[in-house]
Order: sequence, then structure tokens, then C-alpha cells
Amino acid sequence: MNPDVNYKSYVNETGLFIDNWQNPETVSAYDDVMKFSNCTNVTVSGVLIMGGKEDCIDAVRGSNYFFTDLSLVPLWNGVTIKGSIENATFKNVSFETTGKDYCIELGQFDNYWTPGRLPTRGVKLENVHSVSGSKVTVRVWDAEMPTVINSPSVVVKKIPKFIWYPYFLFRRWQIKKK
Repeated sequence: MNPDVNYKSYVNETGLFIDNWQNPETVSAYDDVMKFSNCTNVTVSGVLIMGGKEDCIDAVRGSNYFFTDLSLVPLWNGVTIKGSIENATFKNVSFETTGKDYCIELGQFDNYWTPGRLPTRGVKLENVHSVSGSKVTVRVWDAEMPTVINSPSVVVKKIPKFIWYPYFLFRRWQIKKK
């Protein structure tokens, strides 16, 4: 498995504020367009984010992510929040197109997962919708259920633990085997 190629990656950043953003000319050349790893107190506000082969936004580990007044245009899927992230808020987020599998994914497997680790938690979705009026699908794996406010098109689908846990164990085994 080849490592992801991301357009812009932020690693171990604290107090990051992004309100000016330029998307790549060829979004399909990238897996994730905006990638966060182990960041704290991140705010992304008032920008349009195009999606790559995987996501518009992918965040793993860290805490206190705040995404507000965004327009997202997924090529494949929209947003992934994983890695035991604590507190992520999406407020006034508009999906210009919806994801092929999902719009938002919470708690998917990541390379740092270990049995017993805390789930992704404290996710809040407020005024999240699609421009077309179609469903905004939120898939929940190893994560607490999100708080959904004023987002009637949001549909939350919880993946049962008896499905995701063996899958995560298998993926963990694959990584350790390398």
C-alpha cells in the first residue's frame, strides 16, 4: 500500500487558523486536499475546499478542530475525522456535491489504532447540508455518535462494533506484519 499524497498537510500544529485557501489545479492528483495530523486548536473558516481521490478534509489525532462556513466539493468523499480526535465541530458547512460512499466519516481505522484506545468523540454537526437537498451521510465507526443540530438532511449510520472491530484488528495485524 502506497502512502497518501496530500495537497497540504499540517502536522503537530497548535493554534492554526486557515481563512485563505487555494485549491490545487488538479485535485485528482491528491488523496486528501487538506490533511491534519495530531493538531490542536485548529480553525478552518470561510473557504471552498475541493476533494481529492479520498477526501476534502482528513484529520487524524489531536483535538479541538473547528470547521465553519465552508463549502466542500468532494470528488470521492468529503471529510474523515479519526484517530481518537476529541472535539470536532462542523458549523455552517455546505456540500456542493455529496460523497460517493459518505460525506463525513468518523472513527475510521488509522495507523495509530490500538485495541482499547478512546474513540473519536465530541463531534458536533450544526447546520450541515447539501446544496442539492440530498442526504449528507455520516458513517460512524470507532466514534461516539455525533451531536446533530439544525441539519435535517444529515443521516447518521453507525457501523456495529462486531463489524468494525475485527476489521480494525485485521488492519492492525497487516501494519505490524510489514
